[in-house]
Amino acid sequence: MGAASLILGTAGHIDHGKSALVKALTGTDPDRLPEEKERGVTIELGFARLDLPSGNSMGVVDVPGHERFIRQMVAGATGIDVVLLVVAADDGIMPQTREHLAIIDLLGISRGVVAITKSDLADDDWIALVADDVARLLEGTSIEHAPIVAVSSRTGSGLDELRAALDAVSGEAPARQASLPMRLPVDRVFTVAGSGTVVTGTLWSGSVSRDDPVEVLPSGRTGRVRGVQVHSQAVERADAGHRVALNIVGLDVDEVARGDVVAAVGTLTVTERFDARFTYLPGNERPFVSGARVHVHHGTREVLGRVLLMDGEELQPGEHAFAQIRLEGPIAPRYDDRFIVRSYSPMLTIGGGVVLDVLPPRRTHLRDTERALLEALVRHDLSGATLGLLASRGVPMTSAQVATALGIPRAGVADELNRADLRRLKVAADTYFVTPEGLERLFDGTAEALLRFHEDHPMATGVAGGALRDLVDRRVPQRVFDAVVDLAAQRGLVRATAGTVRHPQAAVAALAEEDAALDRLVPILEELGLSTPGVAELASRAGVDPGVARKALGKLFAMGKVVRLGPEMHFAAAAVQEARRRIEEYLGAHPTMLAKDARDITGTSRKYIVPLLEYFDAQGVTKRDGDVRVLRKRS
Repeated sequence: MGAASLILGTAGHIDHGKSALVKALTGTDPDRLPEEKERGVTIELGFARLDLPSGNSMGVVDVPGHERFIRQMVAGATGIDVVLLVVAADDGIMPQTREHLAIIDLLGISRGVVAITKSDLADDDWIALVADDVARLLEGTSIEHAPIVAVSSRTGSGLDELRAALDAVSGEAPARQASLPMRLPVDRVFTVAGSGTVVTGTLWSGSVSRDDPVEVLPSGRTGRVRGVQVHSQAVERADAGHRVALNIVGLDVDEVARGDVVAAVGTLTVTERFDARFTYLPGNERPFVSGARVHVHHGTREVLGRVLLMDGEELQPGEHAFAQIRLEGPIAPRYDDRFIVRSYSPMLTIGGGVVLDVLPPRRTHLRDTERALLEALVRHDLSGATLGLLASRGVPMTSAQVATALGIPRAGVADELNRADLRRLKVAADTYFVTPEGLERLFDGTAEALLRFHEDHPMATGVAGGALRDLVDRRVPQRVFDAVVDLAAQRGLVRATAGTVRHPQAAVAALAEEDAALDRLVPILEELGLSTPGVAELASRAGVDPGVARKALGKLFAMGKVVRLGPEMHFAAAAVQEARRRIEEYLGAHPTMLAKDARDITGTSRKYIVPLLEYFDAQGVTKRDGDVRVLRKRS
């Protein structure tokens, strides 16, 4: 029989017989802690394997029912495919029954079976009443039409019917996200003698094999999978939906914790905020106020945060709205993940929702493009979401960046981008995509920033590319912004020269002064040869401002007319070329050369010859060997 690829999770009030039912169905006692044995209460998640009549099997996660252990319940429920809601015949529906059902509904678990346990403690009429109550409770939830089966773990009555119902429902469960990169929320961490760190969890997506590199998030630490187990059996590979134990090398046990996510390297975004479609449960007594502090549960992680509504200041019970969830600690979500929200105090489940944008800008009022993106994500409209992300961000992005931001396969994103009416920027080996409107905004922003700069600095002839990027949009990587500036220069929107950028209608007087300084400095440098003074004296001889002279020298250096050996040492390029020719000629006739020999043959002083020789060393002309130089190569 193959390993289980679906996860069955229990849910229900404390002491309604969940663990006893799991043991009766599987033969495995999911209560593994001594404290659980002593108290008869499930505290941590328990695990077992259920073989079904069809020959298939399911992994079973038994979750706590006590209200103090809702965190563990959420951790277990976020990875399940089919829910087994347990209601005791002698108690009927209880508070945690309702809260667990609300969590199931918020997590979008659409397949389930209800077991009315302890049926040996009630007569048929009473069991029928409990079943009717349960059916009404399920109305309008994600498991509204779940079959209801009466069972007794003590006598075995109804167990075969329950297995058959679970078998039928499991065949209808939606497929796991096998096409997405590997992701495993961690629910346990421990060490095994001779093996090292082991983590367990339900594989949410993708597959994992021996020797796969993995990343632990949110810390970003990396390791390698040494071994994979599914229900204590070593396997070469585990697929989405399996209960998995991974032996990871390169990580100490204290470098990974419950609540972390083990994932394929570079496939998830760590964030402390995300946009979502938030649902406020109908059972709440008062409106939800935007900005309220809450507990946010995602996967096996719990983080404090705030829910900021983006369509008003309040949300009535039973309503939903777009919201930005701002957290007090990092998580690694993916688009379309479910999350649970519990009130800060007392801790009650009040809502939850669906993750939409995992790395949005900080805001609580949506622009049209931002709203269009979120609406496309809600509709699962890949084309609309891909283009909506570019439109809402307004900056160039690669297909890989778009795919990571949306948490969807890159191949589909690349197809959508290549079909769309977008502008492309080739930067090294990468292609960046941007909407026509986004590119025009960058052009306009660059022009406006340059005009402001020239107004504030009337004597400046331009601004460095890095400084200009900071004035326009720091979200754009520098090399991408350089490509935008090059394109703007091709269209005549800016002027880019020697590493500086200016507006074509500005800095005319400053440029004229700089050009005049250039014309005056070149003959002075050529006349002085290899004995030039500092910038201040050069400026004085040229009759120009020292600041203007320094800029002019920078331009001459960029043009290749000047060799700069330091902030105060500039030589005419022709003089340096002549010095090189003489040194190569000397070393062609002599095996070595001292610094004083170089000084004599170039006609300069020791002040200049030492940095000049170091320059030739760096250029690969000469090589220092102790106190002498030798010829490294011949021209």
